Amino acid sequence: MRRARGAGLWLVLVLGLTVAALGGCGDDDEPAAAPTTAAPAGGGIELSIRHDDGAGNRETAILTCNVREQRAGGFLTRRASVQELCAKARSIKALLTTPPDRARACTQIYGGPETAHITGTIDGAKVDRRFSRTNGCEIDDFNRAGELLQP
Repeated sequence: MRRARGAGLWLVLVLGLTVAALGGCGDDDEPAAAPTTAAPAGGGIELSIRHDDGAGNRETAILTCNVREQRAGGFLTRRASVQELCAKARSIKALLTTPPDRARACTQIYGGPETAHITGTIDGAKVDRRFSRTNGCEIDDFNRAGELLQP
């Protein structure tokens, strides 16, 4: 008898929590949020990029993407369109704003002396990311950001 009463209380508890969780679902009173393509207030992209090929050739570039202007300067003027560069920067925001995981396992492959450094902001998040080709993980990161890094 105790077991049946305990199971009944359990069922009531589960049903109550389910009803509470679903209470706000399917509410048609509020209009759906309109998708936005503009950068959030105080957002946008402001990047400064330095590239070093390891043989003494150093180049710089800038990328600005906000509601007022989209502009690329330096070696980026020889790359894809500014809109494509802005989309690329935003698509790799996590890569640019998060330090690499020091515990990740990387193949010990040397990809050359090429390095790059990107600083600035993306949608208010600070960017200060260095790239190299000293191991498999760094090569992969460099390639993911390649459109922004290579002259």
